Amino acid sequence: MTRHTETPLRAIPLSLEVLTLEVVAIPLLEHFRSAIGERSQRRALFVRWTDRDGCWGIGECSCRPDPYFNGEFLEGAVCVLRDHLFPRLAARGSVGELTESVRRVRGWNFTVSALLDAAFDLIRRKGHPDPLQRWRSPGSRRVPVGISLPLFDAPEQAVQRVGRALEAGYRRVKLKVSPAMKASTAEAVRAAFPSLHLGLDANGSLGPSDYALIERLADLRPRLFEQPFAPDRIDWSAELKRRRPDLRVCLDESIGGLGDLIVAHRMQALDELNLKPGRVGGVQEAVALVEYCESRQIPVWVGGMFETGVGRMANLRLAARLPGAEAHDLSPSRRYFAVDVVERRLEMDEGGCVRLEDEDPVTLDEARLEDLRVERIELMKNP
Repeated sequence: MTRHTETPLRAIPLSLEVLTLEVVAIPLLEHFRSAIGERSQRRALFVRWTDRDGCWGIGECSCRPDPYFNGEFLEGAVCVLRDHLFPRLAARGSVGELTESVRRVRGWNFTVSALLDAAFDLIRRKGHPDPLQRWRSPGSRRVPVGISLPLFDAPEQAVQRVGRALEAGYRRVKLKVSPAMKASTAEAVRAAFPSLHLGLDANGSLGPSDYALIERLADLRPRLFEQPFAPDRIDWSAELKRRRPDLRVCLDESIGGLGDLIVAHRMQALDELNLKPGRVGGVQEAVALVEYCESRQIPVWVGGMFETGVGRMANLRLAARLPGAEAHDLSPSRRYFAVDVVERRLEMDEGGCVRLEDEDPVTLDEARLEDLRVERIELMKNP
């Protein structure tokens, strides 16, 4: 493959013949319950961009099938792509024209990110460096990863599951918490594993009325307390920091772009950032947030959302460029799914790291993809 290193990113030519939207349903290995709700399968939306040379690139939209995590949801993402983004795409244009065109759509960052990822994947397959390759070298080929565990009904269940995670080699364990949980569950985990790199994640489910629970959880000395309050209540996180300056608050859902991060930082509402590239509108926007965090000594790591190997590889490529992170919330897809849509699955070694042997674009298991597919929409672009 010829490497094209001189062409500026914005000037790279980009044609479009077919935009394919594919929805697949993949069963989870185990039922997962958090403050957001319960799920037993992953409904994934893929965006495949095919140009007029017959080359293609693919991106994965990380939104949920429901609007309970944020305002985006799967059926809405399909509508935005089909009815609002696709008509704005040129049959022949450039990467710069694409990035300017998608700015018209507001509030659908995961959806826009999937489209941009597909275009960047395409140009990378054709030999052009993508935004990450232009930004900095890959860094470490071994990416340290952690694991998020669901809500448990009994303390002994949590202790047993955490024990299995540690035996598997994970470097950090993050427990989901909610107003309905018993603090004794997390307390049992801390008692069983006093030196555990423990994180807690409320997914924005707590409020000022839950301070008694928050205080008990804070006394467990968690390495981080992620998104304690609703995304639009950064002020509550700032108040929590004033009340418990020893508690490391990590924001996730509250940060949908650089402006949100700047506000939260100036309000002293966060100690670190769980960065999801899709949440902030794509890898180019994610780079801007990383650079802000690094200039202010704010720890930043990359999180995941049940992505298949397509989206997981995209997130891991960013994580590999952040060698200072203690661990990223990026378990291999084998932790969630018995099957995947990529031929070569990412694996975790005994040291709790996922190895990125190379940065070649993923190879799809087309037969498996067809078996898992529940919907396919082909949008043709006239010359």
